[in-house]
Amino acid sequence: MSPCPPARRCSWPASRTPRCSSRSRRSRLSDLPDPGGAVISAGCREAAEVGAAVLASGGNAVDAAIAASAVQCVRELPWCGLGGDAFALVSGPEGRLEALNGAGAVPTALATASIPGGRLPRFGPLSISVPGLVDAWWRLWERHGSRPFAALIEPAAELADEGFALDDAFARALDRVRAAVGPDDPFVAEFCEGNGSAAGDGFRLPALARTLREIAAGGPAAFYTGSLASNLVSTLDRLGGLLSADDLAAHSCDFEAPITVRYGSAEVSVTPPVSMGWVLLQQLLLYERLDGRLIDGEADRIDLMVRCKHAAFSDLAGMPRWQEASDVTAVLGEDSLDRWCSIIEDQRRSVLATVGAPAAPGPAGGTDTTCLSVVDGRGLMVTFIHSLFNEFGSRVVVPGTGIVLNDRLAKQPARVDRNGGSDRPRRPLHTLVGYHVAHRGRRLVGATPGGRGQVQTNFQVLRAIIDDGADPQAAVDGPRWLSGAPRLPDADDLLFLEPGFPPHLGSELARRGHPVAADGAASDNDLFGSCTIAGAGPQRSETFGAADHRRGAALVTVTREETP
Repeated sequence: MSPCPPARRCSWPASRTPRCSSRSRRSRLSDLPDPGGAVISAGCREAAEVGAAVLASGGNAVDAAIAASAVQCVRELPWCGLGGDAFALVSGPEGRLEALNGAGAVPTALATASIPGGRLPRFGPLSISVPGLVDAWWRLWERHGSRPFAALIEPAAELADEGFALDDAFARALDRVRAAVGPDDPFVAEFCEGNGSAAGDGFRLPALARTLREIAAGGPAAFYTGSLASNLVSTLDRLGGLLSADDLAAHSCDFEAPITVRYGSAEVSVTPPVSMGWVLLQQLLLYERLDGRLIDGEADRIDLMVRCKHAAFSDLAGMPRWQEASDVTAVLGEDSLDRWCSIIEDQRRSVLATVGAPAAPGPAGGTDTTCLSVVDGRGLMVTFIHSLFNEFGSRVVVPGTGIVLNDRLAKQPARVDRNGGSDRPRRPLHTLVGYHVAHRGRRLVGATPGGRGQVQTNFQVLRAIIDDGADPQAAVDGPRWLSGAPRLPDADDLLFLEPGFPPHLGSELARRGHPVAADGAASDNDLFGSCTIAGAGPQRSETFGAADHRRGAALVTVTREETP
């Protein structure tokens, strides 16, 4: 397994305008009031460089996150966009935490709609929930931003206008969706006409550039109540969708308290429901309670970790309507943990038996996500994860805007109580998770794409960092396992082992009862995520990060230029 490329260090001379791009990658921190360094790790190089330029010009971590995620909406269009949702976890210089729930609600009309088959379709107008991303940007900026909002969005608009070269992953996604929707679909007119389709070809998004500038000038009102909203609703009305103008106008993101547990000598915090972050915590707590931290052998360790995963996913499958942090209190409590530990201990005396009912836990698919993590020289750090759910989401575009809408309701039950017992509109379950770790004087934030594999990837990476004392980059680079392919809901127990594990590991796990996938089945990097991590030590200058090579994530370190 090849290591991640080394972090790029930026050091701009004072005479140059700090703007990182494919042509210009130098930056400076001379405007910062603090001598600390800054780090950004993002799902693509262009986003990391734009975020680094914001940091270099004196912007803070939230400024950088907004600018970088806007670039991702262009450069990583198949996996995120203005029609998607987002979650963020923010840690202040003194470690105070807050989470942003940027998930949109289900359409009001769904409560009374008649949907054939009892489940919503995977794609199309009925799979769309209220997009939350734009309001998430704005709420983060209002609370923490230090640079003009329009200035943070402009680099993304420039990239959309000027264009970029397609990479293999983007080209393949474009080809798959174009073939699926057919030549006459508005998707083709919006994204394919006038653009190349092979890796290396140029790709421009002038309509998306105009939309980004409209949002930059008008803020969330431009998207949720302005002409963009009118175009969005009229498009869905024409296609038979359920989302209304009232649904859009009523949307608002929420700042919430993260859920925090103690794992060994570390405090681990996650984004609360409707994020699946609590599943990560339950896995960690079960693993520690079963003395997993004392296990030396790799096969024994993975065996126990997978059993902990099955237990947590069984609870997930049994309670799909969780909306509030209070809904998961019992699951993370002593009685629940004791019950699962007893079940797992009994089963460890023999080969693996299916724990509970892990079949099809949570939404299927959804590996098509991206994320970023950033820390600035002041000690402010944020991880930001956003998604359309499946690649190009619902495949429904708002013509002339460059907006493709999410499919967050894919395969959800067709009849739902929109409020779900909560005081706020019901939001669909999200696989998106951001985490924060405080351990031995260091803090870090991170996230990964991967659908239902996110919490499994995070489980493995955090265990290595906390238990083994692994450097974050080494923890990210190590081979990973995945129990149940996110894209294959009929294979929820199949265990995938990434290349890089010892050759005998598969047979050892098979002897313990795990249905191990055949050699070669785990060669798809989409199965194993693409981690971004950023953190700081006790001194603000001690910043660090990690970027995953699996999908081309990039790490940029911004350093203060030495003064003669």
